[in-house]
Amino acid sequence: MKQILFILLLCLGLSANSQCISNQSFTLTPVGPYQPGDVVVVDYTLGNFTGININWIHAFQINLGAGWTNLVPLLTPGNPFGSAGFWMWDLQNTYPSGFNFGPGWRFVNSGTAGWGTVSTGPFIMRFRVTVGSTCTPDNLSISMEVFDDCTTGGWTNGNCCNDPAYNIYNGVVQITPIITSNINHY
Repeated sequence: MKQILFILLLCLGLSANSQCISNQSFTLTPVGPYQPGDVVVVDYTLGNFTGININWIHAFQINLGAGWTNLVPLLTPGNPFGSAGFWMWDLQNTYPSGFNFGPGWRFVNSGTAGWGTVSTGPFIMRFRVTVGSTCTPDNLSISMEVFDDCTTGGWTNGNCCNDPAYNIYNGVVQITPIITSNINHY
């Protein structure tokens, strides 16, 4: 009975993990909380991509809350042992399938248009964002989504990878209260 329970719990634990991506990590410099004008550098690493049904990694999309501005790419992901091609920075791209993507990096396969790269990683990238000018506690969330060429429409061979966005930061703009002196009424 204990063995059956252990196997069931193990299977439930495995199904709760991401389908195709693993070993994600990040660093934020400086560490939050943040106030208007702060410039933040985000380093993100995807340690491994294992596609299902021969799906290859195709794009990294950066999702930012409304409080961020000035998104700047600093370090493009590598393509270790991957397909011929390169990673391209895009603010917005609509794939031929109609899938809307961006901002982030997408792989341009020079052998077969629409396919990703066979590389399994690691993929290391860096970008910079700035906290916008505001007097309200705007959303400063940051997350990363990884898409395969099945999701983008370049390869159709059964199920696509369906991994959730990876949360990097949750917070709001820290507003410094304005302190004024007492007003004298005569």
